[in-house]
Amino acid sequence: MNFFRLKLTLPLFSLIFSGLVFGVPEGAITTLTVQSNNIEKYVSHMKNNSETFEALGSDVAGVCVTRSGNNYAGEMFVWNAFPSLEKALGMIEQYDPANPAPAYDDLRSVRYAAVYKPLKEFDLDPGFERLWRLKLNDEMAFASKMVELEAAIRKAGNEINLALFAPVGGGIHETGMYHFRAIFKSGSDAGKVLDQFYDGASFSSIWMDAQTYVDEIVSETIEMCEIIYTAK
Repeated sequence: MNFFRLKLTLPLFSLIFSGLVFGVPEGAITTLTVQSNNIEKYVSHMKNNSETFEALGSDVAGVCVTRSGNNYAGEMFVWNAFPSLEKALGMIEQYDPANPAPAYDDLRSVRYAAVYKPLKEFDLDPGFERLWRLKLNDEMAFASKMVELEAAIRKAGNEINLALFAPVGGGIHETGMYHFRAIFKSGSDAGKVLDQFYDGASFSSIWMDAQTYVDEIVSETIEMCEIIYTAK
């Protein structure tokens, strides 16, 4: 599913780094970070009751459950993908997570909501995901390096999607934090790429060069993500 890969903004936003033509994609993703004492039941309820996603007008919705590096038990978030920031921010006017349907009160407690703008094209194909929350001094240069890194890892025979997001309305939780995701089909696929990195694969130097644009790694976690709703 190439939700973001096929959509580019106007040529004004195209940049050239290291000989690569880099385009900022359209689209936006909203997230609702929650704590659930029964994740399986909560996810099942959302899968079987899609009226909320339909009302919000999201193109695709899903969940990401933190499996390593948790800040608290039951850490996860629900995400909605939209074709533009216009649609994503308009959704905020329609839905107040502090006043959910009564059924949700027993399934989760809300931590915070945020909106994210993708800064790099990626395939919306969730799975086993490693997330870094970064403070960057040049997000566009870092994004361009990730285009280069993704191509090199794939050339080495691996399946991977790399994504970079800038927060919008992230509050004290996310303001100034860029989300960088390495998305794999499975944990073993992620481990395989890491083994190659530590064995000195040629793509390792690209990641190391990209650290020039990283001021701080705020956190690093592993999440299991899936799609639970697609608009008809």
